[in-house]
Amino acid sequence: MKILKNLISYCTVVFAAVLMLSCTQPVEEGITSFVPGEVENPVTISQAIIKDPNFSTLEKLMRLIQDAATTPEGRILANLNLPGNTTVFAPTDAAFKAYMNANNIADISKLPIATITNLVYNHLLTGKFLAADFSNGFVSTQASRGTGASKVFLSMYVNTTDGVQLNAVSKVVSSNLTLNNGVIHTVDAVINVPTVRDLIAMNPATSTFNTAINHGDTSTPTKVISIALSNATVSVTAFAPTNAAFSSVLLELDPTGLTTSVTQLTAVRVANMSRMQIVSTAASTPPISSDLFVPRSNTALQTLLAGSVGRVNFNGTLKTIKDPRARTANITPLDIQGSNGVVHTVDKVMLPVTL
Repeated sequence: MKILKNLISYCTVVFAAVLMLSCTQPVEEGITSFVPGEVENPVTISQAIIKDPNFSTLEKLMRLIQDAATTPEGRILANLNLPGNTTVFAPTDAAFKAYMNANNIADISKLPIATITNLVYNHLLTGKFLAADFSNGFVSTQASRGTGASKVFLSMYVNTTDGVQLNAVSKVVSSNLTLNNGVIHTVDAVINVPTVRDLIAMNPATSTFNTAINHGDTSTPTKVISIALSNATVSVTAFAPTNAAFSSVLLELDPTGLTTSVTQLTAVRVANMSRMQIVSTAASTPPISSDLFVPRSNTALQTLLAGSVGRVNFNGTLKTIKDPRARTANITPLDIQGSNGVVHTVDKVMLPVTL
């Protein structure tokens, strides 16, 4: 009788364990849907997201990605339920609602699955990072551009001056939910997938270039330079001059030292100057990330400034570019990756012969 009683108790425990696993573990076809209350003690990222009703939109989008996956790598909820180390910046439902309102999106789940996928993966980092681990600078997300050998992971700018701010739009409001396969930080806004234009604007090291672009854009009825840098149908490579490079070129153009800001120059001159830093090609031609420096060495690149006056010579081996005035800039190959291209910094502003 005692043996039978113990056997019944044992079976009850096993059954309960199996039931819990069936509710919380991903299976080959996906993840069984269940109400948040069924996960009492979440131990993985997937379980924590599913349990918290404030993450219902994020969960919904992850399920869409999982259902559309054609390879094991794409089964996002299943993978976030397995051992590993991932950092998730999780937007609340309120954050998604604000994002939809700001972008005139009636139903975010109706966006193309490729758009949803990159948007969600833009909130994931490989590795476990607590809030205190971050410092000012770029990190790579799990959002990507390209396929195969051309695949790169997109960049995110982290600013820790006041808490943890991401891409200048989203802030961590609750941090360090530590789980056995990573950590979740709750954020107050959806982190948009950045374009090259966004990356230049959010980087303090290229703030003067950002000012130059804005000033140059006032020379035309539409913001031609910003539009080119945000164009999703082309490949953009930006050789972004540092703030020190702009200080140097202003002194070069005005040895008196009276010109201390690009906004003191005419918008047309600054527009031409800004266009000289940007190469835009057909989408079929990959942006010039550092792995393409040597293959693209000693190449004449056409910048946004039309015609031969806007051509620069690129030497990937030496990591330099030379303008029509035979002035040479050194490239720091940072590989700051956006959805439509890449940003490197340079120590000299490229100029046409006539500015």
